[in-house]
Amino acid sequence: MNQPYKHYTVEYNNLIHQDHWLPRLLSGSYQIQGLEGKKGVLFSNSILEKFILAEEKHDIFKLTSGKNRRLRTFSTGEQRKALLSFLLQQNPDFIVLSNPYEGLDKTSVSLLKKQLLSLSKKIPTIFMVNRQDDLLPIITHVIQFNKDQLKAVIPIEDYHLKKSVFIFDKDIPPAITVYKDMPEVLVELKDVNVSYNDSPILHNINWTIKKNEFWKLTGPNGAGKTTLLALIYGNNSKGYGQEVYLFGKKKGTGESVWDIKQRIGYISPSMLELFKLSHTVEQMIVSGFFDSIGLYQTPSTLQSNAAAKWMEVLNLSKEKNTPFLKLPSATQLLILIARAMIKHPPLLILDEPLINADDTGAALIIALINKIAKESATSILFVSHRYESNIQTDFTYQLSPTPNGSVGIKTSQNMPKSKN
Repeated sequence: MNQPYKHYTVEYNNLIHQDHWLPRLLSGSYQIQGLEGKKGVLFSNSILEKFILAEEKHDIFKLTSGKNRRLRTFSTGEQRKALLSFLLQQNPDFIVLSNPYEGLDKTSVSLLKKQLLSLSKKIPTIFMVNRQDDLLPIITHVIQFNKDQLKAVIPIEDYHLKKSVFIFDKDIPPAITVYKDMPEVLVELKDVNVSYNDSPILHNINWTIKKNEFWKLTGPNGAGKTTLLALIYGNNSKGYGQEVYLFGKKKGTGESVWDIKQRIGYISPSMLELFKLSHTVEQMIVSGFFDSIGLYQTPSTLQSNAAAKWMEVLNLSKEKNTPFLKLPSATQLLILIARAMIKHPPLLILDEPLINADDTGAALIIALINKIAKESATSILFVSHRYESNIQTDFTYQLSPTPNGSVGIKTSQNMPKSKN
């Protein structure tokens, strides 16, 4: 039996130019079967953020009317549900879904997929996704654009996705920064409890991260992953007075945030918003020695040579003078990892480093992370809401919600890897 509607996905390479074609697509201006002359709605993080700002700045509660709660207090899954419900109340002819599962845990993704499958029986859907695994089996065609021009609409069975293969064939550059008297245990949390406004977040957390270990931190939305990271890396007041030890010293006993951050490399996609000026690839990587947003000091010859070796590892030597902001997001994240690793910190925290990457970019980033884990003495803490089959962690720390706050469970993933 044929589907009553055609369902589409937009070729990933076109998403960077969506400002050109998306308004015309939503207005039904293209000759696409089932969409021409129709009006669509957009389901995306950017649309959701507009509603959140409207609540905070103008007290306009379109998505939360009658709920006596602000949208910002909802979980990620609840926010998506509220937005989808509101959009469907507008009786659109079709809906465009931009990375609908971004930031959702496994359970929330499963629930949303069921909802979208049900929705697909009622109206046409168009998916704009970074990862091919996020596409539903209902997709019938792939749309290709050339800037604002419709290039082709290809039946899914005739579309062949081209995948690039990247190989890092250079060794990780050796450390030139020395950390004296570094203990075997880098991070230790003993019976840590955190609550906000009498709502328990973390309950009796006991966790130890040692030298040369590769960890994955996971858990559903709202389980407290961000809170736990803030206890380690941030200036979270909830960590003071508790049994939180960083590099052999109890937190809050005299060390500064600067002292802690000197020993930790940290990246997340949100960091991309910090870099607004036209710093080059070389300047970005060298700035990791100074933990600065951009390069404002003259690096030593040794530091410049280290940056050059990292660019060789990333196959970016020819782009050394290219502005960082002009590069694809996956390449930017690779550079941020090199920037964080150039001083070989004892601990590297990677907070959702794949959230905006496509399949090719994710494979590239994972390959670099695995390489760092194998070839350096740095311990790695990889944080993700999504299962990634190729990440070669030693251990997982799983946060599981309970009425008293999330508890932590340690599991072994693979046999610990030998490191040079």
